[in-house]
Amino acid sequence: MSFIRESKDEKPVPPLPPRPPRPVHVEITDADRPMTYGTFRRPNVDGLTLMANLSDELVPTFENKRRLVIVGDIHGMDASLETLLKKVDFDAAKDHLIAAGDMINKGPDSAAVVSRLMSLNASAVRGNHEDRILLSLSEAENLTGVSKDLASPHDEDRRGQAEFLATGRKLSKEHVEWLSKLPVILAVEPLHMFIVHAGLVPGVKPELQDPWAVMNMRTLIYPREKLRGKGGRKSYRSDDDDDDDNAASNDEKASPSPPPPEEEEGETLESIQEKDAYTDRDTIIPIEGRDGEKWSNAWNHFQKRLKKSHRYTVVYGHDAKRGFREDKYSIGLDSGCVRGGALTALVVEGKEGSKGGFTHTIVQVHCKEP
Repeated sequence: MSFIRESKDEKPVPPLPPRPPRPVHVEITDADRPMTYGTFRRPNVDGLTLMANLSDELVPTFENKRRLVIVGDIHGMDASLETLLKKVDFDAAKDHLIAAGDMINKGPDSAAVVSRLMSLNASAVRGNHEDRILLSLSEAENLTGVSKDLASPHDEDRRGQAEFLATGRKLSKEHVEWLSKLPVILAVEPLHMFIVHAGLVPGVKPELQDPWAVMNMRTLIYPREKLRGKGGRKSYRSDDDDDDDNAASNDEKASPSPPPPEEEEGETLESIQEKDAYTDRDTIIPIEGRDGEKWSNAWNHFQKRLKKSHRYTVVYGHDAKRGFREDKYSIGLDSGCVRGGALTALVVEGKEGSKGGFTHTIVQVHCKEP
């Protein structure tokens, strides 16, 4: 038998400290990383005006009998523009002309188109062709030193500027100055209308839109969906849809007057953004190609979610391949005039008994391909 004798000098062994919990590893995919679009004001671009408002005195009402004549991509086709203005019986005393961008380049007489627009005190928005020409002229004028000495037609062609510089150098100083002051977005607030060249991203305030996208985009892609393998998801609407919107009459397509607030149904942009935050479609990238969802389909779908008094119609050009397109809240006017198609005008008039409402007609003339 043995005994273990405790020494009086021994002290009890303190308990071991609790083991810290083992970290739990959570796999974060690229789709879960922060993504934003249109949530901050982009840096100012020198010499570029993002947005302007059409003067209220030019806005048509039923009482003043004024008209807005909004024309799609002219592309230097001055003879076609003259024919179209005659066909709509344009009267500068009571009508106001607006060009939806790409007035110049490709066609035979860009300078004559700009001169005509200026002489009629027309409004216009900057399209991708105006933008490229203005940027190319500015770059060429600012060449110095060795770069200036080495500049040549071959070098301009290599940089993809030859066509734009050829057009730009036929314009006068006054033409260039007029073009450089054009806004990217023209708002006609009393009619709840935006006029742009290419399009607008739905759910993004006008002042937060990307100028490049407004002048160049055709479709929208959703990176979260793609990263999660949902790239094949069907868009809101297809070009072949033949619903009530496409079959509606001009009066039915006219922007309705705002009903009393208590009768309004729908949401506001702010409430949608708060509710829909962090969804896979919250992050949008506008692209120039045709691989995504057509921006106008998404725009029309989004407008229908809003209260009627918050809805806006977008008038645009840029998409000659798609041609003239009329939906409930978007109207595309590029009908390929410079390719031998048609030059299209949207003629807007005030609607009787409707504050802020409008009716419209479409007028087209055939163009001879140059």
